[in-house]
Amino acid sequence: MTNVILDGLKILFSTFAIILLAISTVPYVILLLCWSVISTPLPATWFHTVEDGLWGWYQRMVVFFFEHYAGVEIHIDGTIPSTKENVLVLSNHQCMVDWIVADFLAVRQNMTGNMRFVFKNSLKYYPIYGFSFGIHGGVFVRRDGFYNNHNMQRVLDTLKQRKADLYFLLYPEGTRFTPHKKSLLDKSQSFAVKSGLEPLNQVLTPRVKAFDCTLNSLQTYIHAIYDITIVYDTRKEEYDGYRPQSPHALQFLFGRCKKVYIKFERIPIKDVLSQISACGDDVADDQASAPMKWLHNRFAIKDKLLEEFFSKSGRSISNSGSEGNSNQAKRWRRSRLPYSATLPSTISFILIHAVILYFPFGRYIYIATSTIGVLLMSVYAHFCF
Repeated sequence: MTNVILDGLKILFSTFAIILLAISTVPYVILLLCWSVISTPLPATWFHTVEDGLWGWYQRMVVFFFEHYAGVEIHIDGTIPSTKENVLVLSNHQCMVDWIVADFLAVRQNMTGNMRFVFKNSLKYYPIYGFSFGIHGGVFVRRDGFYNNHNMQRVLDTLKQRKADLYFLLYPEGTRFTPHKKSLLDKSQSFAVKSGLEPLNQVLTPRVKAFDCTLNSLQTYIHAIYDITIVYDTRKEEYDGYRPQSPHALQFLFGRCKKVYIKFERIPIKDVLSQISACGDDVADDQASAPMKWLHNRFAIKDKLLEEFFSKSGRSISNSGSEGNSNQAKRWRRSRLPYSATLPSTISFILIHAVILYFPFGRYIYIATSTIGVLLMSVYAHFCF
């Protein structure tokens, strides 16, 4: 009976978190639009400074619900720098929770307000989020073969011109991937073979165009590349050669995935450029370019890590006892984020939400933003992003 009651309370609290996160974008965008009007006569740098702060404040609330409220354990292999720097972040892509895991890392470096993403083009029409992503400096690209290099270059140039602090996230696989999507994996492996590259099993062959454009544009602006590999602890007793399905956001909040492992590696930009140059020495005319070879080599490392983790030989990573004391297990360190990093933002955001809903005019603005405002923001995103 006690377990039933506890499970019921857990479902109730998780449902509350889901509802709050779903409606929390409305007061965020209300504040963003108000600041857009107020800052019109002010220097543009003022708008962007406050907008970055609003974005970081909102993302800290997201981290609170996914890491503190849901109680997800974060285990990191690698050392996250203690100071801010301009970086390009490369990650494998498995599910929608991936961008929240990027929050987990950014908040530990005080860079949640500086996160910019490369998104698939259709996300620009996502209610409120698409508009907010675009305003914040996100890049929308098509993944149907019509990659828009001009649009990406324009956004990157704008970010450089205003000297924006940059935590720029790129998912080179181009789509969320689970190995059970056999047709997608076959297509990826076939492309790798044609390009003279090693076929991968746990990740897709990375696409190079967005990476190449970003690197060419930002190589004198960024300090390093952060190469991260996200591993969701959804292991099964029997390993069939494929990593299990990654959790979606609701499963996360309902506690279906209690641990996330993140392999973190910082590569100074000068080392990246020299490594790519070395790759170019071995490139034949009919093979992949030097940036493609370098990027593929990084994803081959991810492929091996995922294979190790989910295979029988990798079960000691999070186990206790003699196996848990292995060198492999010792790589991963539990990273505990203090509540002071997320709770103040969460409480203040809830209070502002309540104040807006308390006053009749606030409720009118809330409803208008949630209805006609969503349509207008989608139109704006279509033409401007």
